[in-house]
Amino acid sequence: MKTLTPIAAAILFAVSGTALAAGNTATQSQVGVGNSATATQTGPLTIGNTSTQEQTGFFNNANATQSVEFNSSITQVQEGALNSASSLQTLGANNSATSMQTGIGNNSATVQSLQLGGTIMHTQSGFGNNAYTLQLAGAGNTSSIDQSGGFNSAAVTQVLSFGSNASVSQSGFANSAAANQSGLAQNATIGQSGGFNVAVTNQTFGFGNDAAILQSGIANNAVMTQAGANNTAAGVQVGIGNGLSVTQVGFGHLAATAQLGLFNNLTISQVGLNETAVAAQVGIGNSGYISQ
Repeated sequence: MKTLTPIAAAILFAVSGTALAAGNTATQSQVGVGNSATATQTGPLTIGNTSTQEQTGFFNNANATQSVEFNSSITQVQEGALNSASSLQTLGANNSATSMQTGIGNNSATVQSLQLGGTIMHTQSGFGNNAYTLQLAGAGNTSSIDQSGGFNSAAVTQVLSFGSNASVSQSGFANSAAANQSGLAQNATIGQSGGFNVAVTNQTFGFGNDAAILQSGIANNAVMTQAGANNTAAGVQVGIGNGLSVTQVGFGHLAATAQLGLFNNLTISQVGLNETAVAAQVGIGNSGYISQ
């Protein structure tokens, strides 16, 4: 049995590698000092992907990895200093991940694995903001995070999710938001301005649920949890130290709330079918509880 010479073996390896990863495009542009950009497009069935990285400023870092991925795109644009962007696409197709950063010390991380037709958009301006999106084992999901100000944090997790949408918008200082989705056609919207506000939406193993949280002020807190189908929850809080908790289990529930003032607290729990709860609080230190 003949053995390959080292040169022949090297040629065979190179030809095989070309057949496995093909038609990918990587573009990099850097202006400034100490910027770092890495684009990796390797592995079997890594075909037809694009990676675009643009850096202007000082000591920015960008990393884009596409492996066993088809016809997907990663775009990373950084202007400023000490910004960090990391994107991974693997075992999927027709995905898009975009990170736009302006300012100092912002961080963006996206992961799309076993995902088909997913879209992620991160836009950050300011300093010390953090954005993270995970799309795992799903299809047709959309995630959008838009942050301005300082030290805001936002995370979107879409696992076993199909056709869902999550949108987070924050301005101000040290706000925190998280949107967690699994199931079919879920929709979550979070908007916060001010400082130290916290908002969380949890949509698990259902379909067609809609959750919206809007908060303005300081240290407001809102949590919405939905399991089932066609439930709707909407909450608005303006002021300082207000708290909201909404839990919906079942089908066709509606919860609508509004709070204006200081240190008001409202809890709503709905289990079953087609329950409706509407609540409003204006003032200081009010407390409300609805169970259906």
